[in-house]
Amino acid sequence: MEWFCLGTVFLLFVFILKYCIYRRQIHEICRQLDFMQKETTNKRIQTDLSRKEIINLAEQINYMADRKEEESLSIKSKEQQLKETLANISHDIRTPLTSMKGFFELYTQEGEPEKKEYFEQVIREKMDDLTVLLEELFTYTKLQNETYELQLEQQDFTKLVLDSLFSFYGQWKEKGISPVLSVDEDTVMVLCNDTAVRRILTNVLRNAMLHGDGEIEIRYQVKKDGVLFRCCNGFQSAGEPDMERVFERFYKGDSARRESSSGLGLSIAKELALRMDGNMEARAEDGRFLVELVFPRAGAGLFFMG
Repeated sequence: MEWFCLGTVFLLFVFILKYCIYRRQIHEICRQLDFMQKETTNKRIQTDLSRKEIINLAEQINYMADRKEEESLSIKSKEQQLKETLANISHDIRTPLTSMKGFFELYTQEGEPEKKEYFEQVIREKMDDLTVLLEELFTYTKLQNETYELQLEQQDFTKLVLDSLFSFYGQWKEKGISPVLSVDEDTVMVLCNDTAVRRILTNVLRNAMLHGDGEIEIRYQVKKDGVLFRCCNGFQSAGEPDMERVFERFYKGDSARRESSSGLGLSIAKELALRMDGNMEARAEDGRFLVELVFPRAGAGLFFMG
């Protein structure tokens, strides 16, 4: 009986000791948590006990702390991007609006029919430029939403290309541009969104027209595994753009900001292409600016550009 009592006392002593150690460790974890909440720190929970449950608790808390820090950095980054976006949007919209206001005042004060007609034409062009800007900004905003999805259907990609090229005929003629065309006319089905593809092609062609030197070469090929669209134009006097930044939002290769360009065209085009399992690349080749767009045939994997 005496040995039983001594054994019971010993076990009780061990239990109380472990209880005190666990309580002390929990208290220490709470102290560290309180410090992490009140201070900006990279400190993480540390434990003195090697017990599995205590270590697991510390790891879970540290994981949550890491996630919170990542989310905080992401929020700060998005806030900075939003500020930059608003600044660029304000500039890009204000410029054509200011220009339209000036020409409208000239229009109302002008008495000669020919000059009034000229001012009216300029105002219409500025309104068209502003419409393009707003459409690009609207599309860019939608693409920032991670839940935004394009509705994909099998489309005749060749028809989309031909329609897009034809839509630029009037603009090319007005500006005296005679693009060199090499276009396959074979039907090829691609899983895509027709509106998004038209936007991509429009942005690429418009970029070549606005920022090129007037010489445009376009090649469209129907290949075994998909399609390849290439648009090549010369550099303007401003020189070669930074090829690593051509797909950045609001990037403009020329130093003088164009009121008719938001700097979003190629950024939007590439993002749309990627969301439809396509791809877009840009590079300088023989002193010219080259954009290549590829899409796989419906049911085929993406092939590499060549």
